Amino acid sequence: MDVFIGYTIAGIAIGAVYAIAATGLVVTYTTSGVFNFAHGATGMLMAFLYWQLRVHQHWAAPAALVMVLLVAAPLYGVLTERVLIRPLDPGDTGTTMVVTIGLLVMSLGVAYTVWPVTADRTIPSFYGPYAFVRLFGNRIPYQEFITIGLAAAVAVSLRFLFFRTRIGVAMRGVVDDRPLMALNGGYPYRLNALSWAIGASLGALAGILQSGSAGGLQVLDLTFLVVNAYAAALLGRLKSLPLTFAGAMILGLAAQYLTGYVTLSGWLSNLKPVLPTFFLFAILLILRPVRLRAGAATVTNALRVPSLSRSLASGAAFLAAAALVEQFLHGGVVIGEASEGVAIGVVGLSVVLLTGYGGQISLAQYAFMGFGAWLFGKLAPGGGILGLVAVALVCAVLGAIVALPALRLTGLYLALSTLAFAELAYDLFFSQTNIMGAEDAVPRVHLPGVSLAGSKAELFFECVVFAIFAVGILAIRRGSMGRLLMATRDSSAACATLGANLTLVKLLLFAASTAIAGVGGALWGGVEREVTSLDFEYQLGLSLVLIVYIWGCCSPAGALLGGLSLSLLYPQIVPHLPSRWSQLGLILTGLGAVSLGRNPNGIIGQISDGWQRVRPRLGGRLGDPVSRWPATLPQSDGEVVGVAAAADG
Repeated sequence: MDVFIGYTIAGIAIGAVYAIAATGLVVTYTTSGVFNFAHGATGMLMAFLYWQLRVHQHWAAPAALVMVLLVAAPLYGVLTERVLIRPLDPGDTGTTMVVTIGLLVMSLGVAYTVWPVTADRTIPSFYGPYAFVRLFGNRIPYQEFITIGLAAAVAVSLRFLFFRTRIGVAMRGVVDDRPLMALNGGYPYRLNALSWAIGASLGALAGILQSGSAGGLQVLDLTFLVVNAYAAALLGRLKSLPLTFAGAMILGLAAQYLTGYVTLSGWLSNLKPVLPTFFLFAILLILRPVRLRAGAATVTNALRVPSLSRSLASGAAFLAAAALVEQFLHGGVVIGEASEGVAIGVVGLSVVLLTGYGGQISLAQYAFMGFGAWLFGKLAPGGGILGLVAVALVCAVLGAIVALPALRLTGLYLALSTLAFAELAYDLFFSQTNIMGAEDAVPRVHLPGVSLAGSKAELFFECVVFAIFAVGILAIRRGSMGRLLMATRDSSAACATLGANLTLVKLLLFAASTAIAGVGGALWGGVEREVTSLDFEYQLGLSLVLIVYIWGCCSPAGALLGGLSLSLLYPQIVPHLPSRWSQLGLILTGLGAVSLGRNPNGIIGQISDGWQRVRPRLGGRLGDPVSRWPATLPQSDGEVVGVAAAADG
């Protein structure tokens, strides 16, 4: 009984940290409609700032807490809402997701730059390590009681704020009807800023408590603490604070009881860290999904889709340019990095097909890339081309299996479920030494009668694979399947009403995209020749999605340029910078992603828009009578771009 009480109190303390973090997440979502993936990153930055003041600058603990929780964190939340969140359309899940994930990645880069990794950075407990009380034979630290008391205080305070104060009632009114609140003299944007200030302070408090109880500051652990809070927040349907607290307590108690009463060995030894992820899956797949305001990935101005002849001509031109550029690449390192970039570009094509064309948000494509690399080494030790085909087929089946339990999930729910799958894949598969050893060999692709031993030949072969896949997904986009995908992205309910088989469409879409990701992973592994579990940490997959969005998730060129940016641009720039700026790649990627709030179509979309504005002027000067008309030319599938919609009206 004594042991049970000890485990229970410890579990409640863990659940209290989850509850504080999840509550901040719910507060910001309910007022703005934007799910803040960077909520944990906010807590991480504030925890490091608290360490800077408390330990490095020798501030007293109360003064440091006041500065962080009541000054720095609220200002950070207000600034985030004003600069990044306010311009967003809450109905565009894709853009809001990318912007907040971009803020997360940028925060990682800032933390690594300002506070380089060291082994001696810890936050002391509020009353020291020897401050405890005895309860039924258990030594309970003051820190745990303080954590539980703060969680209770947060719950009571928020309940009082939302139901007993004018400001709280107004904040609830913003949730129900923002335009009506404005018409009645309210200030919706000020209330949004207030909610983000409260959310940032709660995230900071959770980060400080977590780092104090864990005995150290770890950038990734604190940043992805919010993943554990996702499950609690979703149990409360992102609006009920009591259910959110209940879910957090269930998580904390389950984790503590599992550690204390269940002996886990082998691959099950990693079950405790991913227990919240299993809980998240259960909530997403068992409970009836609530209709979220952020419903689908949309693109405000889709790029024109080229015809088959133009696609083939562009593919041939790309291969000719690749063959020409290879003649000027003499360094083996540069050629290898270019090969990595093209292989990552192939994986990026899966994002273009799945998200850009299908509107289905997945954060697990990097996991399928890693599975493709590992599988190719196992199925084709000699690098035979049939092994590449087998990888595509197996990954397609795996993608369909993963999609099966998530068929009724869309938008934010689908993004969270795929992120959970990526975490499970890493903890329960890639990190297992009996599955992926210290270094697993992956061969180069071998074609009968053709030698790809040279780096240039391997690079050109990857360019051929990229061109084939790019032409293929453009053909899908032009055909009836592409029109169905676009219609499903715009309104799945309308498509279902018209008799479309959305289940089959979603299965085929996931199968095709994961097959492409698996082939890209096999090519990437062949360039690396050896892969380890560290190559496939699920956090790395976020940068892949971000970079494709930054360049343009509706264009195969965006996938290619994104892959080359990750593998070629940053390695050529960062090594020449001072060591403190070694994480500049993360900062630049995050900055590019947060800029999508004002330019959702990415760099290629901006270039296309600029060309559409300039083209009529150039055409008129050259005497082209057709180009003097507005941009009313229909796409190959009957869609109209530019001002054509207005002309039709």
